Amino acid sequence: IMLMSRWKSILFGAALVMSPVSAHAQDQGVAPAAEPAADRLAAATQLMDLILPAAQRDAMVEQMMKAIMTAVTASLKDQPAFAAAMQNPKVETVFNRFIDRQRQQTAEQLKAGMPGMLTAMSRAYARRFTVPQLAEMHSFFSTPTGQAYVRESYGILSDPDIATWQRDLMAKGFARLPEEMKALQQDLEGVLGKPLAESKS
Repeated sequence: IMLMSRWKSILFGAALVMSPVSAHAQDQGVAPAAEPAADRLAAATQLMDLILPAAQRDAMVEQMMKAIMTAVTASLKDQPAFAAAMQNPKVETVFNRFIDRQRQQTAEQLKAGMPGMLTAMSRAYARRFTVPQLAEMHSFFSTPTGQAYVRESYGILSDPDIATWQRDLMAKGFARLPEEMKALQQDLEGVLGKPLAESKS
């Protein structure tokens, strides 16, 4: 029972960690946005096409998801219960298959949603920057240095220093997860007026 409880905590933590795309979409509400000026929107759209060139978008998504999943896996392997369970080759195979599936599905979702994201980013930039500012950004990203930034920025999550920071951050999150789960259970039992094991709904 204790092992199963640990596994549930670990998998719940993994589910939380593996939601980088939807994390910011969990807002309590989004205020209505003003329509951006047409000239700003045109300049911002050109900028997005330069920052996220069509020919490189899929590779950028794959690169980003690989870095994220690597960080998640490394953090999970720091958990004693998980590390012990992974000693079983069958468990390791199942977990690796799970991670590969999550990476692939999330990458496919991102790729499919890329046009909508580009439209949203163009509109967001158009609201925040003037046409001259957008032109300056366009000039920078047209330079060799700007293009180098575009190529490297989406893979920078896999840099050893950043990966170490991510791993440490996730480890701290996992460390507080048992207490948070316990507090959640207590709060739910307080609302329901009985232990969760006896609850039917």
